[in-house]
Amino acid sequence: MRKLTLIAACLTMAVNAAAQDAKTVIANAQKALGDVKSITYSGSAKDVSFQQCGANKTQMNCQGTHDPMRPIDSYVRVIDLSGPVSRATGDTNNIGAGGSTTVAPGKFNQQITAQQADTAQPWNGSLELYLTPWGFLKGAAEHNATARKSGKFTVVSWSPKVKAPSGKDYMINGYIDDKNMVDHVETWLGENIMGDMHIVQTNSGWKDFGGGAMAPSKIVQTRGGWPFFEVTVTAARANPSDVASIAPPPAPAAGRGGAGGGRGPAPALVVTQEKLGDGLIRLTTGGGSYDSILVEFKDYVMMLEAGQSEARALAYVAEAKKLFPNKPIRYVWNSHPHSDHTGGLPVLVAEGATIITSENNKKFLEGALNAPRTLMTDTLAKNPKKAKIEGVGEKKVYSDGTRTVEIYHVSPVPHSNGLTIAYLPKEKVLFQGDFTVTPGEPANDHVKALGPIVLDKLKLPFERYINVHASAAPQTRADFLKSLGRS
Repeated sequence: MRKLTLIAACLTMAVNAAAQDAKTVIANAQKALGDVKSITYSGSAKDVSFQQCGANKTQMNCQGTHDPMRPIDSYVRVIDLSGPVSRATGDTNNIGAGGSTTVAPGKFNQQITAQQADTAQPWNGSLELYLTPWGFLKGAAEHNATARKSGKFTVVSWSPKVKAPSGKDYMINGYIDDKNMVDHVETWLGENIMGDMHIVQTNSGWKDFGGGAMAPSKIVQTRGGWPFFEVTVTAARANPSDVASIAPPPAPAAGRGGAGGGRGPAPALVVTQEKLGDGLIRLTTGGGSYDSILVEFKDYVMMLEAGQSEARALAYVAEAKKLFPNKPIRYVWNSHPHSDHTGGLPVLVAEGATIITSENNKKFLEGALNAPRTLMTDTLAKNPKKAKIEGVGEKKVYSDGTRTVEIYHVSPVPHSNGLTIAYLPKEKVLFQGDFTVTPGEPANDHVKALGPIVLDKLKLPFERYINVHASAAPQTRADFLKSLGRS
């Protein structure tokens, strides 16, 4: 008992010493950064929609996951630690909506309110503040941080008050160098595809921009190891007198309710079926649906597209088991890696299905879907399985002698360099992800890119044209040709 008491006392002393050391490290770092109460910095930036790529004025075609990033000109960010609040603005030039590649000016806005910055609130709403050197140190000073040595850095660690859905503590670590600069900050956030997504913000080229305003010249953030955001800083000011007017927040959207309003629970998904042929069933949930097609083989089922969300994927899997009760879902085809087309994949991984996708998407999906999911309570977290992925080069055929599915990589197209389409030769059905045809209207730029590929290069004799994004009415080859002016 005496030995146990002594061990407990030593552990308590060690924890107290670590906390005390952390306070010293934090105070020294804050002093080295100028003991600022607020700071603004400006320059140019780049961002990307997560799991997509930012086709834009400098690069019209997607080169890969998060490549290219979208340039942000006239970037300005202000951080007011008294709130704490953060605001950032900038100018962008984006490709248009609805499949247009016409460049249109836009505005980048990012705001973290004092309510969002409360660490008892959802972590994804506040972490962009606490990933910054100034926000990290403020959070560390207020959250019983600890410190330890790791190579050339002193690592300061703390947890926000909010916990992950799994009940586990979130953790944020800041790496302080021998000059008391915050070299980089890391945290983890549960994300549908990336699991325990590792978020790292690295600060380099620290310098005094004048008046004691220490700031990094380069800020780079990655998520899950992929590029996400970066800033080249050309100017910085500490404690600006006009802090409230710098980078003003965007005006509230018209028609939005006040604080406390909510959308309520999502309505239950009602799955309906369309028989396209023997053992070939289209599943839909109506307007706004992401449709899937079930393909019956002798010994298994292939699902084309995974349903966009966990809820829809679960509903479609349940439907598949009713329709084909003695056959496992062996394969699931993914048209491309954008977040609205990968959302249901964790459910299919938990089912043991192998993902079929372009070779260009393999590295991303293997790393993402095989990451730990300790922060989450979703289907794959509850039933962990190793993701199995088969890549498609230019063409891959799945056949058992009675049923055939052909998968083709389509390139070049603006939307993604990992786009594939599925063709069912027996029924002459073409199933594709984001080449939406609106009857009576000319083809958008994405459809214009697809036309020469499927008609002239592949010469696919399809008769039915089905979009993953549910169409209001069935579409045919004639509709596709008419939109292209080929009818």
